[in-house]
Amino acid sequence: MTTCDYCDQAAIYHDVRIENGVHTTLNLCQHHAIEAGIELGPIDLSIVLNADATFSESKEVIVCQDCGMTIAQYKEKSLLGCPTCYETFAEQLKHIIANVQDNHTQHVGRAPSSANADVSRHLTVRRLLKQLDKAVTQEQYEEAAVLRDELRKLHEGDTFHEN
Repeated sequence: MTTCDYCDQAAIYHDVRIENGVHTTLNLCQHHAIEAGIELGPIDLSIVLNADATFSESKEVIVCQDCGMTIAQYKEKSLLGCPTCYETFAEQLKHIIANVQDNHTQHVGRAPSSANADVSRHLTVRRLLKQLDKAVTQEQYEEAAVLRDELRKLHEGDTFHEN
C-alpha cells in the first residue's frame, strides 16, 4: 500500500509525470489532496480524469433536454443522467472517454452475439481497414493484398444484397 508523501495515511491520489526525461511521483492522502485543491469525486475515476481541467468554464450552460442535467451536476456526481447526455455533452466528454479507453472513442472490439449482420459487417470492415493500414505501413504488401481482397468480397456482398 502506498502512503502519502506528507504523512503515514494511505494515498488515494497518485500523480505520475515525466518531464524532460525526469520521472516524478506524487502520492497524497485524502486530507492532503483536498489541501492541494484536488477535487475528489464520489468515485476514483474522477480523480484520474481530473474533470476540472477537461471542462472549460463557459457562460453558456448546456442542459440535457431529456433529464435536465448540466456539466456542473456531472462534475459533482461523476455520473450522467441518461443516454441523451452522451450526445448533449459529446464535445466535453470526448477527452474523458478517450483517456479511459486508451484513446479509443469508438467501439473497436468484438460485437455482441445479438448484433445484427450490418453492425457485424461494419465492424469487420473497420477491423480489416485497420489491419490493411498497418500492413501497408510495415511494407507487408502480400498481406495487404489479401486484406484488400477480403474487403472487396465484403463490398461485393453488400452490392449483392442491395439488389
